[in-house]
Amino acid sequence: MRGLAEYAMTGRRQAITVAVLFGLVPLFYLLSAAVVALVVLRKGLQEGLLVLLWALLPAGLQWLTGDTSYVFVLLGVALLANVLRATGSWSKALLVTTVLGLILQISLVVQTGYVTKIETAVGELMANGQILQLPQDGQMTAATPTEVVALLMSFYGAYHMLMLVSSLLLARAWQARLYNPGGFQQEFHNLRIAPGILLVLLSLLLASWYGLQPLADWLPIFCMVPMLTGLAVIHSVVANRKLGKSWLVMAYLVLLLMPPVIIMLGFADGAIDIRLRLNKLTKD
Repeated sequence: MRGLAEYAMTGRRQAITVAVLFGLVPLFYLLSAAVVALVVLRKGLQEGLLVLLWALLPAGLQWLTGDTSYVFVLLGVALLANVLRATGSWSKALLVTTVLGLILQISLVVQTGYVTKIETAVGELMANGQILQLPQDGQMTAATPTEVVALLMSFYGAYHMLMLVSSLLLARAWQARLYNPGGFQQEFHNLRIAPGILLVLLSLLLASWYGLQPLADWLPIFCMVPMLTGLAVIHSVVANRKLGKSWLVMAYLVLLLMPPVIIMLGFADGAIDIRLRLNKLTKD
């Protein structure tokens, strides 16, 4: 990965080449987006836009096939990289990410073609005998195609937030490895969302949890930032106390099986700064 980033940063032509080539492969478009973000972070928005325009060519081809994700991720990550470059604040960058997630979620209203494509795919899957089940009243019951599509669409904004953050984190890691070794680890370990922002997110999350519309449909979006913060807390504690990578493996298993635990950890850190308190206890 370092070699890829190093090659992309040797010149504009090289960055464009990497962004376009990886953009042609659907499974690797995040690498293309990360290259765009890296150029913005290191050389500024003007240079990054030149690479972005070329990267939008394969993204446009994917749009024609009905996949809008690549275009949205490219445009969004360029904006986020510029915010991070201008402010140096992950808190502000993640706040903008949440806003983008909400905008994309709302955009489904006008993306009728995309929604119809998903409905058709789910309908064909279930028509072929695939029975999908969803939890209801504490039990797993057979779901209708409408219910399955509604569930999938409820994660649309959160899914794109995950892609945006992943691309931005990768670009920041590349930047640190090339120009500031060790800087990304320290930056990620110190990631903490401002208490005011977390208070707003917590209020929105509780409102959505209790079914207040349209917030109830946006619940996954409000979980993304505290989830990332919770992971940052775990990574920081494991590194500072030299606990070993097995603890990180367990943390990600908890994330898969019981995500609310990691989410609440992120909220708790915003309220009481867990890492600072642990450091004080260690010194005492």
